[in-house]
Amino acid sequence: MDAAQTLNATLESHHPAAAACLSRVGKRMFFPMGIPAQAGEAKSAAINATIGQLTDGRGSALPLPAISKHIANLSLEQTTLYTPQGGNKDLRAAWLAKLKTTGDGPMTLPFCTVGLTHGLSLLADLFVDEETDVLLPNPGWGNYDLIFGVRGGGRIHRYPVLKNDQFAHDAIDDALSAIDTKGVLVLNFPGNPTGYTPTAAELKPWIDAIQRCTKPMVVICDDAYHGFLYESGLQERSVFHELSQTPRHNVLTAKVDGATKEMCFFGGRVGFVTFGTDGATADALEAKLKGMARANISTASATSQAMVLSALNNPNLASQQSELLELGRDRYLCLKDALSKAGLSCSPFNSGFFALVPVNGDVDALRKRLLKRGVGVVAFPQHKAIRIAFSSTAIEDIPVLVTTIAEEIENLV
Repeated sequence: MDAAQTLNATLESHHPAAAACLSRVGKRMFFPMGIPAQAGEAKSAAINATIGQLTDGRGSALPLPAISKHIANLSLEQTTLYTPQGGNKDLRAAWLAKLKTTGDGPMTLPFCTVGLTHGLSLLADLFVDEETDVLLPNPGWGNYDLIFGVRGGGRIHRYPVLKNDQFAHDAIDDALSAIDTKGVLVLNFPGNPTGYTPTAAELKPWIDAIQRCTKPMVVICDDAYHGFLYESGLQERSVFHELSQTPRHNVLTAKVDGATKEMCFFGGRVGFVTFGTDGATADALEAKLKGMARANISTASATSQAMVLSALNNPNLASQQSELLELGRDRYLCLKDALSKAGLSCSPFNSGFFALVPVNGDVDALRKRLLKRGVGVVAFPQHKAIRIAFSSTAIEDIPVLVTTIAEEIENLV
């Protein structure tokens, strides 16, 4: 009996009416032993490299002054009244203006969501069912499985991001052959958990393959970690912009992004969904998104939206973001150096918040041994690796983190 079936049996025993009322999605749903659960176990660890959020390395927040200075200075109108369906109109316009600084293809007015997960979920509700082939990156964010597979019911196929420690140039061409009648393709750069962003040249075969595809497909660009690039020559703007300009009518491109990572407003839960189209199509898609959102959360937090809008209008925002980017880069460089000195192999990473360390042996056993030594990491047994969130690790702790991991890997049976 799997986890979902166990929960169903419990309801049947203790509350038959609740069990009888479960939807198909409800019957499939469960809470996995994924990152949130593992992070909970590591909460008291002296070095906690589990959660993908930028902190001071000790668990305390690093909010942008453009965000924090306004917490006590927002009007009642900005914070206590409902925002319109789809979000604060000024905020939506400001986010669109931000997107247009990196691309000039067709774009809908960004639809405000309660974080990026909500945006992905809305797209899954709209486009994924049991007849949909869903192509997910491998390794990829574990929540994709719940959103598109368990909840959406799609047929999950996984394509490699890396092969033999190189970008998998032919991965999308091969993956698209799995689409039967309709498909959804999820792209995620910088990647979670890989921490990898390709160059424009590396991405070109993927774009070409998508544009050649003759099956109807929605391409979702999960740009959660947009902007956190630590090496030169990487693809700086979202691939959404290239794909939204394709003349092919069988590809609809969607971009999911937000203030969560880009503005280090992790608790704000302000995300956006933007489609790469315009005109009557844009109007129809917005109407459908409004219906979907109205049926679950209605509108997103007015306070968070007002704070993000104020930050977008702050003349010091770019410099403040640059400071946090440099902090991320310093931790990235420190981690690379520490891994090299420890002789510890690592999958290629160059951006974002994470690095994957391959493990020969019981990955979860390694995680638990590290916990006993006051070090928290996330185990990925399916990928035979552990994930280090250097974003939330103080730079002075990174050498200790790596040497501790190296020692425990060496002792792992």
